[in-house]
Amino acid sequence: MFYDLAMRLPLAVLMLYNALFVGRDIHAHLFLWDGPMGLVYGTTLASLVATEAYLLLVAALTLVRLRPVRKLSGIVPRVTALAAGLLPASIAWLPKAPPTPSRQVVGTLLVVAGLALAVVSIGWLGKSFSIMPEARRLITSGPYRLVRHPVYLATLIQATGIILIYPSITAVLIYTVEMALQIIRMGYEERVLRDTFPEYDDYARRTSARLVPRLY
Repeated sequence: MFYDLAMRLPLAVLMLYNALFVGRDIHAHLFLWDGPMGLVYGTTLASLVATEAYLLLVAALTLVRLRPVRKLSGIVPRVTALAAGLLPASIAWLPKAPPTPSRQVVGTLLVVAGLALAVVSIGWLGKSFSIMPEARRLITSGPYRLVRHPVYLATLIQATGIILIYPSITAVLIYTVEMALQIIRMGYEERVLRDTFPEYDDYARRTSARLVPRLY
């Protein structure tokens, strides 16, 4: 019990720590902003609110999630999951030139769309949410009825928006590595679900798309 709690706490604390800073930015936009109140302001505020919802949801579900029925053994699946989860944040540390208003609006809308999909998908997982390749319950309804990995689709949509706002060769390379890691990660997760739930094969036949219906 204590070991399981110790494994949950670092991620929950990290998410809550980040949520404090995002909350500060939301407060500044709502109560201290003295700039123009146009489309850029609105989309930026929407992005901050969506980010805050995502961080708080991940923190809460990390603390209350069910204990896994099965875990995929080996260090490589765990390292892959951590790298895939943390790599997109590295884009924020890259040198940035001020974006044009049009790129900022379109890119921010993509970020908001990705965050919204992530919140819905993670919320649908509920107590089955996990970062590592683990099996708790097989979720096949909601967004999981359309694609098998909607959370990773959400991550790629967000990354596309960030690259559109702050384009660079380095950001594109990070995005490419992220896509490769997510594909490997999906394989690990599908393996542990298939080994745990006999009905997974039938679900995979009905929901053949991993990320995008009729494409992949």
